[in-house]
Amino acid sequence: MLIKYAILKFVFFIIQITSSWKYHGVENFKRLIGSNQPVLICVWHGFFIFPMNFLKNYYKETKIVSSTHPDSMVLAKVLNDYGFSLIKGSSTRGSKNVIKEMMRDLKDSNSIIAITNDGPKGPARVAKGGAISLAKKFNAKLVFISGRSSNYIKLKTWDSFIMPKPFSKNEVYINEISYPNDEIADDIGKYISDKMNEIQKNIDSKSYD
Repeated sequence: MLIKYAILKFVFFIIQITSSWKYHGVENFKRLIGSNQPVLICVWHGFFIFPMNFLKNYYKETKIVSSTHPDSMVLAKVLNDYGFSLIKGSSTRGSKNVIKEMMRDLKDSNSIIAITNDGPKGPARVAKGGAISLAKKFNAKLVFISGRSSNYIKLKTWDSFIMPKPFSKNEVYINEISYPNDEIADDIGKYISDKMNEIQKNIDSKSYD
């Protein structure tokens, strides 16, 4: 685990200092943060490096839901080093702890929580609806953060993790997502999946400046 941790932290460091990063939607995100309502950040597991970069530089007070799976614990250690607080658990392990902590934090109108909607094991880009339903009860704002890279490696993992290469151009996109109406609330996971995938498709189709 220590070797994986050291390698991952070194790779992230090299990417951060050699690559360019551009952020879209920051002003709208600031507005949502200042709305006196909690914010739930939705993330695809394979694109996690993009929201991590943005939050690391600007919103370290974000709490991140982190799986207790051994592989995820390596990333969790890196996130701890960056100054993030973690809510440990997932839909399969420690789910009661996650729900309990999220409920407590969502009662705070200034809280920011980030969750990988398809984690910890997938299927990739298929959201689980539990966290979204919980956020809705507390009237939290929903935000999808993702991005793209001009030059990257797609890892052979279940989520096809995107790892930007050094000296790449990277862009982070921040988009608010609305809740579904009552008629489709029972299928909230599919609704959120469709919304996130639609936005990601639009991001991928953009041209670089």
